[in-house]
Amino acid sequence: MTRSVLCVEDNRLNMQVMRHVIKRLHGVILREAVTAEQGIEIAQSERIDLIIMDIQLPGMDGFEALERLKEHEKTRDIPVIALSSFAEARDIERGLEAGFVEYVTKPIRAVQFMKLLEELLGVKEAGLS
Repeated sequence: MTRSVLCVEDNRLNMQVMRHVIKRLHGVILREAVTAEQGIEIAQSERIDLIIMDIQLPGMDGFEALERLKEHEKTRDIPVIALSSFAEARDIERGLEAGFVEYVTKPIRAVQFMKLLEELLGVKEAGLS
């Protein structure tokens, strides 16, 4: 079964890292958005299994985007991971209280992040059984 991940990230380098991580996961395709508004539109029009949401985005931030996703029947149950350079304990706590399933700080640790994605998506790294 193919799983679909939507990454909402406006930084090209961070998106490149995300592409590298996702392509290592068996049966997972990556959809990309550079703004929260674009991400919400994709999530409402396609089957998305997991969203990775940057907190600092131009226009609408990740917290407001999460609120909007939770307001719609089609997107309210999609798990959303926060991705942020804000790494203080209070930032992480705020993110989890807002409803993000995980709060990942930048720079991401690829191996740990891949394990998190494997767990949330029920997939394995490509080449592993």
